Amino acid sequence: MSIKEFVTTISRLREPDGCPWDREQTHETLARFLLEETYEVLEVIHSGEKQKLREELGDLLLQIVLHAQIAREAGDFDFEDVAAGINAKMIERHPHVFGDVKVADASEVVHLWEQRKSAKAKEQNKDASVLDSVSKAQPALMHALKISEKAVSEGFEWKKEEDLWDKLLSEVDELRHEIEVLKEKSKAGQALDKTDLELELGDVLFCVVNVARWHKLNPEEALIKTIEKFKKRFSCMEKISKKPLKELSKDDLYELWIEAKSQVKV
Repeated sequence: MSIKEFVTTISRLREPDGCPWDREQTHETLARFLLEETYEVLEVIHSGEKQKLREELGDLLLQIVLHAQIAREAGDFDFEDVAAGINAKMIERHPHVFGDVKVADASEVVHLWEQRKSAKAKEQNKDASVLDSVSKAQPALMHALKISEKAVSEGFEWKKEEDLWDKLLSEVDELRHEIEVLKEKSKAGQALDKTDLELELGDVLFCVVNVARWHKLNPEEALIKTIEKFKKRFSCMEKISKKPLKELSKDDLYELWIEAKSQVKV
């Protein structure tokens, strides 16, 4: 089956005598499903289930084709326009493949890509910051990584890794200090404003993201994997415990956690 046949199927669902649910959808109502399907693709990528990945990619493609069909009905664009647009962008962004530009490795490709994106953004808005091109419509960890990468593409980078670690430890100290300040205010019966604490926590997280970037890791995926690891070990604790976890002492819970870690190899 071709993609054209699939587009025809979705078009049929949107016809007056098609599916009531599909006919009611708009870009706005579908937005949440696009995000949900994207995360389901990420989840199955981490699981390594290849056939499940094929299915989830299909679900994600459905969302894209639905959006394109809604746009076609409004006279804005259609799926062919979407495909033509991204095809043209790929050719324009890969002059080392479709042109005569030479690159040594993947890092140079990324640098070239960022240069061209920044140049195009400047053409559209001369007063724009290079950071304005980073979409805010993504998880905070991913947004932080993209912002950090964009800044580095402009030369804003630590001289050496040790400087980054010093900054992280400094930010942790500032976070702990702010917590102690709030504790003292609480004891004195003063009103608590956690704005500064929130900002200090953000500074720590942003430094951690920079550590991840320095080592070419994706902090979003790293956290997802850690969450899955925690879930498996916690589930093991529930299974091997003779009593509900909430009835156990702190010491018992710790011993149970150590046992779960020994049983669940991730």
